[in-house]
Amino acid sequence: MSHLEQRGTGQYHLVFRFGGRRFKKALKTTQTDVADAARVRLDENLRLVAAGRLVIPETADIPTFLLSDGKLNGKPSLPTPLTLGNLFQQYLDQLPDGSMETNSLYTAKIHMAHFERVLGKGYFIRGLSLDDLQGYVQQRGKEKGRRKRRLSPTTMRKELSTLSAIWSWARATGRVDGPFPNKGLRFPKTNEKPPFQTREEINRQIAKGGLSELEREALWDCLYLTPADLDKVLAVVKAGADQPSAYPMVLMAAHTGARRSEILRSQVQDFDLESNIVVIHEKKRAKGRRTTRVVPLSPLLARTIGDWLKRHTGCKYTFCRPLTASEGGKPGEYTAISVDQATDLLRHSLAGTAWAKIRGWHVFRHSFISNCASKGIDQRMIDAWSGHQTEEMRRRYTHLFPDSQQDAMRALFAVSVQGQQALVANPG
Repeated sequence: MSHLEQRGTGQYHLVFRFGGRRFKKALKTTQTDVADAARVRLDENLRLVAAGRLVIPETADIPTFLLSDGKLNGKPSLPTPLTLGNLFQQYLDQLPDGSMETNSLYTAKIHMAHFERVLGKGYFIRGLSLDDLQGYVQQRGKEKGRRKRRLSPTTMRKELSTLSAIWSWARATGRVDGPFPNKGLRFPKTNEKPPFQTREEINRQIAKGGLSELEREALWDCLYLTPADLDKVLAVVKAGADQPSAYPMVLMAAHTGARRSEILRSQVQDFDLESNIVVIHEKKRAKGRRTTRVVPLSPLLARTIGDWLKRHTGCKYTFCRPLTASEGGKPGEYTAISVDQATDLLRHSLAGTAWAKIRGWHVFRHSFISNCASKGIDQRMIDAWSGHQTEEMRRRYTHLFPDSQQDAMRALFAVSVQGQQALVANPG
């Protein structure tokens, strides 16, 4: 196919062979991405000619004809290259309101920023190759993530998944051609996350010594709170929170396993205090479709929500904040608490206490699931209450099924025990 040559002036020429002849066309540009866009356009039209879908007239100037998409009369116009930055902006501009969860969109934008930083905002996206993606993985693998840890392959895969989804949209809308070029992509090996552990178990491991700061931090990421721990945390939040909404929000997370985003989306009408249930609105279980799950209310949560709603502001959301003047709000107008505000709310409620090691709202969800498992609750019921769970996540708390595992082990070696007793009685 074609290739580019650059003269001493910096101007690019497009060189290709067709019909046994060699052609050279001055592109009158020094910009690499513009010249490369012209090269790709010419190659595409050469393929159309070879397939019989484009016919070159006998009197046509072949380079001009191919660069102008078959528009023989008139000067060929070089196509505006689709850069990585332009592609991301076009993708964001076409997203319908509410089609992506706020937290998911926030994360996707972080992933886009990493691609723009590593590959460049001006990167010509139509030329994306496996080598480019492998180079991205290698570059990201040398970088540090949260709390100065080496970036995990899991994070890289999530970033590539975001780019793959955008590529699929771009392909469907004619912006790029071909499948996402990630076949054969290799990632560094990763370690499976350790199972969830109580604060006492984590403290015992740390007390043995020999762990680096990063290893200690990793252990705290595996924290789950026992029912007794939860009672202590809830007491701390209730006594020390600056905002009255902190306690009912944390209690809802601890007693339902709801995600932070699900709590923030919660509306007053979702609570049926006569039937003692709450409807939780999901966005992660089914792609492109809103789903719900129903979770029973514990007696404490039912009483607390009942008291909370008696002094509610009238906002449709269960947990609200006043609209500020900068947001166009008027006195008495309220809206839902934002993700950042919820994060700060929890952090400030626990700051300076024995529970300041709690990383975020997800601890309460993991604790709810883990405590269900430790009580031997059927896995199907746990899934129904907590919603979507991956197999990797299930493996992290299945060790908490005490009775079923012990019963299985006893049944496995019951015959062996009987055989050993028989041998002792009759050694011959």
